[in-house]
Amino acid sequence: MKTINLEKEKLDLTEVVNMARKEPVLLLTPDGKEFIISEADDFEKEVEMLRGSQAFQKFLDERSMCKHRIPLEDIEKEIEKELSATHRLR
Repeated sequence: MKTINLEKEKLDLTEVVNMARKEPVLLLTPDGKEFIISEADDFEKEVEMLRGSQAFQKFLDERSMCKHRIPLEDIEKEIEKELSATHRLR
């Protein structure tokens, strides 16, 4: 997987798509967001490629070390609250 820091490298969309034809591209935006660009045709091929990618595995390892976690139960409660509020407005 190719990683591109958009704060340091200025690329146009055509360049990014051409890179993604060869391998998935991880875009890091100046505000810290991350996006993956890859060919959508062959999901199984993509999964195998990502499994073999040391860069992607490192990325997953770093993400899994993140201390900030939200329990699933908290997310479910928040969704229920939002749905209840939506139903009350109708």
